[in-house]
This record gives sequence, structure tokens and C-alpha cells, in this order.
Amino acid sequence: MPQMTAEPTPSTETAVRLDICGAGSLVRALVALNLLLALLVLLQWPQGEGRIGALLLLSWVEPAALLWLALMCMTQRLWRLRGAAAVLVVAMALGAFSALGLNLLVQPLFDALAPRAAQQPWQAALAGAALALVFVHYLQLRARAFTPIDMQARLSELQSRIRPHFLFNTLNAASALVREQPERAETVLDDLAELFRASVGKPGTLVTLEQEMDLARRYLDIESVRFGERMRVQWQVDDTLLQIRIPALTLQPLVENAVRHGVERSSRRVQIDIDVARRLGQIEVTVRNDLPALSDTPPPRRHGTGTALRNIRQRLHLLYDIAAEVDQGEVVEDGLARWRARLRLPL
Repeated sequence: MPQMTAEPTPSTETAVRLDICGAGSLVRALVALNLLLALLVLLQWPQGEGRIGALLLLSWVEPAALLWLALMCMTQRLWRLRGAAAVLVVAMALGAFSALGLNLLVQPLFDALAPRAAQQPWQAALAGAALALVFVHYLQLRARAFTPIDMQARLSELQSRIRPHFLFNTLNAASALVREQPERAETVLDDLAELFRASVGKPGTLVTLEQEMDLARRYLDIESVRFGERMRVQWQVDDTLLQIRIPALTLQPLVENAVRHGVERSSRRVQIDIDVARRLGQIEVTVRNDLPALSDTPPPRRHGTGTALRNIRQRLHLLYDIAAEVDQGEVVEDGLARWRARLRLPL
């Protein structure tokens, strides 16, 4: 099926990409800050009073960074749809405020233990603003650098999802039903139209889990015309997650992958299990399917095999950074080899 084609507006692009509150941004900020602090400590360690000053510096700089990140997250509704310059101004102001506040808290310790190593309040505020400027500008440059990858992922996904043989098979199945089961033929065509309608939606569109499940069910209904009793599907879903919003076209490609490489390649009945659960503060979607028997002769390998999952991974990385995960591989359940594709998204 074709993936999304419309281009996002600049404000949407900034809001999606500049994710200061994401786990990846937090890790990068703390790693960079600690490397900088380690360098400062090494430079000041040979000096007697400098050692105490370096340790006191550690006592307030990292908490100030965490405070800045928290303030940026709390105020993101004010700046996330603004231009790049406005975001930098807000980040610098909050950086100066955080550094100044924490510095004033430990200033009495500096005065008592290492007066010569103490920083003036204006120096702390300036350092906080400068570090905030550097970090946010880095995130903005990173977002722009990822734009070509985003475009390539969308175009590659579009190419892999327009599958003429799927359209051909669906239309053939519908035409075969027209005379004997006209109502079912109409349903098949309606499902096909809905799949295409969803596929050409706006990039980055969020839909409810319930809507995404409905799309996957429509796809399975179409394929059931072809495979009949050879395909058996079982759902297990946490109903409390149905209204959670997730990126469009994340579940349906996993289900299609199970059909193409499980049911389509097998001469016997294939079980597909679709589980949606809440685990460790994340939505976990798991799609498992029986593997074809060794005696089965697989159909010719078509272009695009595995591409859908790679592109889901790219899209989720752009949206959630390291907070989302997609993996697949062979697992053994009750002594039987099965294929599992798993998706984890932050709540």
C-alpha cells in the first residue's frame, strides 16, 4: 500500500523533530555535560583549592542541567511551534535561570571552602545560556540533517508499499465474488479503498490504536478472501489502550508482513497472533506467525521483503528517537518455530 505522501508544514516538522523531552536528548545532554565537567575537573585538579572548586562545580552544574530540561519540557507548548530563533531565546533564558538559581544555592559553600574558585552569578548565568544555546542549536542541526533520511524513508516506503500484485489479487478476488457474493465483493472494495485512503494521509499523522487496528482488520479481511481457512487470526488487546494515539500505518505493515511471509509461503493453516499490551510504561505490539514447513515450496521472493519493517524503524526513530523500538526474529513457542515482529512505543 502507498505510504504517506504529503509534506509536513515547517511548524509540524520542528515540533516532531526537536524533541528535547525525549530519552535520546536527555542521554545526549547528560553525556556531553559530564564529559565537559570531567575535562574541567582534570584541568583544575593539580591546584589545591581548584580541586574543591571542581567538586563544588559538580554539585550544582548537573542539577542545573536537569532543571533546565524539566523547564523546557514544561514550557514546550509555548515554544514548540515557534521559529528556530524563538526556541533558542527561550532555551537561553531558561538555561541562564537554571544555572543562576543552582549557583546561588551553593555560593555559600564556595565562599567558605574555595572562595577563589567561586563563580560570579553573572558568569553562571552566561555559562548556562551558552550551554543551552549550543545544545538546542545542535538539536536543530541534527533535525535538519535527518530531513533527507526522512524523505528517503518515505519514498522507499511508498515504493515498497505500492504492490501491484496485492492490488491485482484483491481485484481478482472481488471480481470472483461479484456474481455469487456481491455484498462481500463490495466490502472487499470498500476495505481496499480505506487502505489506500489511510496510506496517502499526511506524514506524521497520529491515529488512535483502535483506528489502526481497524485498518489491520480490513487488510486481513481482504486477504481472507484469498486464503480462507489457511489463515487464522487471534487478537489479544488491552482495551485501556484503544484511545492512545500512535503513528498511522505502524500495525498494518506488521500484520501484512506476517501474511506475506507466513500464510503466503505455507501450504497449511497458519496462526497469526496479534497482542497489544502495556509494559514498562510503553505500548508493546507483537505480531507472531507460524513459519512455513520445510516441505513447503516458497513463492518467488518479491522486491521489498523486509523493507516495510526497516522503514517503520526509520520513521519511529525520526518521531521518537531512541524511545521507540522495532525488532523481529525467530522464536520458539511450545516447541514450534514462529516469527515475531515487535513494536514498542512510549505512552
